[in-house]
Amino acid sequence: MAITSTGFGSGLPISDLVSQLVSAEGAPVQNRLDSREARLQTELSAVSILKSALADFQSSLAQLADVDNFTSRSASSSNSEIASISAEENAGLGSYSLEVTSLATAHKLVGQQGYTDGGTGSLSFSNAAGDSFTVNIGDEDATLEGIRDAINNADDNFGVTATILNLASGPRLVLTADDTGADNRITSISSTSTNGDLSVFDYDFAAAVDGDDANYDQVTAAADAIFSLEGQALTSASNRVDSVISGVTLTLKDATETGKPVTLTVGTNTINAKTMIEGFVEAYNELQSLIAQQTAYDPDSGRAGALQGDALTRSVQGQLRTLLSGSYNEGGGITALANLGITTTRSGSLEIDSSKLTAALADNFADINAFFSTEETGFASRLDAMLETYLQSNGTFDSRTDSINSQLDRIDDDRESLALRLEKLETRLLNQFNAMDAVVAQLGSTGNFLTQQLASISQIQNFRNSNNS
Repeated sequence: MAITSTGFGSGLPISDLVSQLVSAEGAPVQNRLDSREARLQTELSAVSILKSALADFQSSLAQLADVDNFTSRSASSSNSEIASISAEENAGLGSYSLEVTSLATAHKLVGQQGYTDGGTGSLSFSNAAGDSFTVNIGDEDATLEGIRDAINNADDNFGVTATILNLASGPRLVLTADDTGADNRITSISSTSTNGDLSVFDYDFAAAVDGDDANYDQVTAAADAIFSLEGQALTSASNRVDSVISGVTLTLKDATETGKPVTLTVGTNTINAKTMIEGFVEAYNELQSLIAQQTAYDPDSGRAGALQGDALTRSVQGQLRTLLSGSYNEGGGITALANLGITTTRSGSLEIDSSKLTAALADNFADINAFFSTEETGFASRLDAMLETYLQSNGTFDSRTDSINSQLDRIDDDRESLALRLEKLETRLLNQFNAMDAVVAQLGSTGNFLTQQLASISQIQNFRNSNNS
């Protein structure tokens, strides 16, 4: 402080006395502000935790509110080694009998003639679909490796991959169609030589015997898959068939044995739906547990949760209970959570009768979809909308948080005001004590003077008395 005192006149510890008096004056107010701030900080933290928990719970509703999650399909094959199946959300429900006679294959030729490096010119390729491309063989390409690379790198290559097979008799060119099916058969290779001889690469499927000619052995013939579905004969250039059943893709892997068809089934994805419903119940129970903790009262310790008796929390709980016990999808087979085997316990949590839920999913899948995800009126949609009023920007929780922060700001202002008031009090007390100290010092000086004067008078009197005697 600007004004200090050592108490020279009175001998009193003025600074200590003033400090104690100022502290005594400010302590009750400071304690009250500290207590209020601690309470508000606890409340702010609890409100933030509750908001976060509600947001997590709302996220668990997103899947239930999405109608697409209830139109998803499960697809199964009775023998996935013969054929597998996948289904899109729009696939029709049903069961199909599949027999596979043969798979689609890609054409493969292995050259049987050796090649002497140095040949230049061109090679022209054609396939059964009528596609063609030409490769120019220059001096830099005049090796078997160079010809291989020139074929693979041709910009208009319609789908032929060249490799080299190293045999004891020498290297051979191998040509493989990139795609399966009869239309991708290599039908001809014709050469034009400008230097050396490129005719060892010529091929004419029409003149070949079972695909073999003087220059190539046909290792694999090009063929479409042959199969039947529901007794109807079908073919496919690919073993991946997605055009026969709308929204369904079949992958053929092997031929079936005679009289042993594969059963393909497209059904509703009840497992996924059950998982979503169970996840919702779990999320709700976690929310209820947190609210119970924040609103509990312990009679033994006398301590109450931060949100005990809180109006906002009571409002959230009340609306949740109302929605959980409500009726939705009027006229449908599923109108309440109880129809799904979901009931409320005495503690307020939810519990599931798993067998009842499984039966409901099997018997009333469409109604369950409508119950949860009908826009605006479905259970999940209504619950999501209710939560959004609390959680949205500038919603109820934001307003509550702003209110608490405003109160905390006022506490800071009150502390500043208290500090100024105590500073003025300290200044005033120091001035008063210093003034007192000055008076005491002056009185002490006067007392000393009088004492000296009295002592002198006493000495004079003594002197006179001794002379008279």
